[in-house]
Amino acid sequence: MKSVSLLFCIASFQLQFNNFVDGAFATVVESGDEECFQFRTPANMESTISGNYDCLDDEISPDPIGVTLYDSKQTPIWRSQPKASEGTFSITGSGKFELCIQNGRQGNDDYVAVKDGINRQIGLAIRVVPPPSRGQEGEAGPDNRLTTHLLELSGKLMEGLHTMSDHQEYMRGRENKHSLLADTTLSRIVQWTVLEAVVLILISCGQVLYLKKFFEQRRYL
Repeated sequence: MKSVSLLFCIASFQLQFNNFVDGAFATVVESGDEECFQFRTPANMESTISGNYDCLDDEISPDPIGVTLYDSKQTPIWRSQPKASEGTFSITGSGKFELCIQNGRQGNDDYVAVKDGINRQIGLAIRVVPPPSRGQEGEAGPDNRLTTHLLELSGKLMEGLHTMSDHQEYMRGRENKHSLLADTTLSRIVQWTVLEAVVLILISCGQVLYLKKFFEQRRYL
């Protein structure tokens, strides 16, 4: 099992300004292999942990792909749907977490289809957002409750916008990949066309020389 550690550490001055940490990237998971990403949330604070994944190879079946989120005790707290090409998650918690992507069954209890020998490219996003400030301890009243509710709705809205932005990035990645493939195909077609033209010219020259030699022999006879 391959393990890649992403330690998202948030300093105290960042929390005061309500900043958050996020990471989005793409990785290739080989057939029968597993990629794991570890991250931490701020200590002694229930943060919102959200993210998503997307299988970037549209022409390849996503059946063998399984994504699982584990807590610090290696207990699964979220799993992707079987045979799903994409998925999102959002939980609250603190401590150390690990997100694992499997391409084919690894011999554990997680549902993953049997490996098929095909490597797959997966887009992945992870975000850790600290809770919004709720004012001084003991402060109450309808205004404070309304503010808290608005902050929660704002957080959900931002989460949805980030997820949509991630999928747009995945789509741009697919477009770049297809554009590169099209350019490579066009380049090979041009190379083959030039090669065919050179071969045809050589054959034509050979035929002209052969016919010229043939008629010269007939004339001597």
